[in-house]
Amino acid sequence: MRPDPWAPLAEAVAFADGRVLAIGSSASVRAQVGRRARIIDCTGAVVLPGLIDPHLHLFGLATRDAHLDLRDVRRARDVLVRVAARARTLAPGRWVRGEGLDEQGLDRLPAAAELDAAAPRHPVRLRHHSRHASLLSERGRAWLAARGVVLPDHGGGLVAGHEAVISRAIGRLPAAALARGLVRVSRELAALGVTTVGDATPRSRAGWTPLARVVRAGRFAQRVVAMRSVDAPRWSPRGRVVPGPVKLVVDEGPAGMAPTAEEIASLVARAARAGDAVAVHCTGVATLVAALGAFGALPTRLRRLPHRLEHLGECPPACVREIARLGLTVVTNPAFVYWRGDVYRRETPPARRGWLYRARTLARAGIPLAAGSDAPVVAPDPWRTIAAARTRRTRAGRVLGGGERLGARAALALVTTAAAAALGDPGLGRLVPGSPADAVVVPADPVHVDADTVAALRPTLTIIAGRIAWPR
Repeated sequence: MRPDPWAPLAEAVAFADGRVLAIGSSASVRAQVGRRARIIDCTGAVVLPGLIDPHLHLFGLATRDAHLDLRDVRRARDVLVRVAARARTLAPGRWVRGEGLDEQGLDRLPAAAELDAAAPRHPVRLRHHSRHASLLSERGRAWLAARGVVLPDHGGGLVAGHEAVISRAIGRLPAAALARGLVRVSRELAALGVTTVGDATPRSRAGWTPLARVVRAGRFAQRVVAMRSVDAPRWSPRGRVVPGPVKLVVDEGPAGMAPTAEEIASLVARAARAGDAVAVHCTGVATLVAALGAFGALPTRLRRLPHRLEHLGECPPACVREIARLGLTVVTNPAFVYWRGDVYRRETPPARRGWLYRARTLARAGIPLAAGSDAPVVAPDPWRTIAAARTRRTRAGRVLGGGERLGARAALALVTTAAAAALGDPGLGRLVPGSPADAVVVPADPVHVDADTVAALRPTLTIIAGRIAWPR
């Protein structure tokens, strides 16, 4: 048994009332639990703390089955075939929605007129794999414009920087479909050993109601730290759903950065003055520089709040020291190196490849570092995250930024102790008396096996709050 990545091994752990009662030798733990305790023999396996994904998007995961999955499509013609097939299943006027569009993997993007021809009685929206841009049919643009959402004309290409307003106009899926999706996601996460998540889509209290309902019904097992919109009032915890930091989404597009650097500084200051930590979506250098300027302008007392940089997709060497000086936490995405690394290698000059999704450089600088999946951008697989942090290998087997590799214990910490700290609850991600009774049983110790073996690990048992969540 590994109570946390850095602690000595133990032989047994006991849970009671949703908490860790005791941990240590088998004899000492048995002496504390009495004869009526249920005994689970994990001989030959390893017990770990429940794993944590501090940055994903639950509603995006929950709606996958209702949307076209375009992640594996390589030809525009095949995109159009799928759009036409989906349109035939929908009532006239209903939106055809797709996810996972990747212009880097396609021979070309479908034209708006082609989308209209494929779905002549339906508006079409195909979201980019990053979830920060969409491809719209002309009928879709007209539908939005009739409701006051007038979008810039990019020659029929991807429209970036308007995802929130487009999503609000189109609306959610029916409540029952969303609820079914959330239940499915909870099972999927439990099967991967994920017991706590940080949802990085900023919403108001009302926006989290669909999740709160399935949690209250006992159909969603994981603990959820839910990010909030700027200026959204703080709200009391709703069962296992608790409010997290304010999320500030920044887009870098052809027209520049939105919000601007000045607006970022104003928004960060306003949230910090209200006592809120801020998590800045930070993929490009321009956003990073603006965010560092905004946090650096705060009074010292407001810089002590647990502010975060999400993704840190590109970090020049000169910025590392400033991140450390400001005491910022970084929530990075090592699995992007695996899933997207071959694209990054093509697009990024060799001298800058080490800037991408840094890890070891940040850790050596004393910067708190955790890792999330950003699912559904990529799979919500913590084992792939751990493995990628250790190897920095792409799907094609090439190394991207090899100097940023982490050791086995540090990689495991990204999704246990460090992730718990990033979510503001250091009691999670470890097995110590009094901590939440979240644990996962796996066939091998990820600290002592190679990274390829880690990537393939799957739990045989997942426990959340002292109850078996997987298998069920």
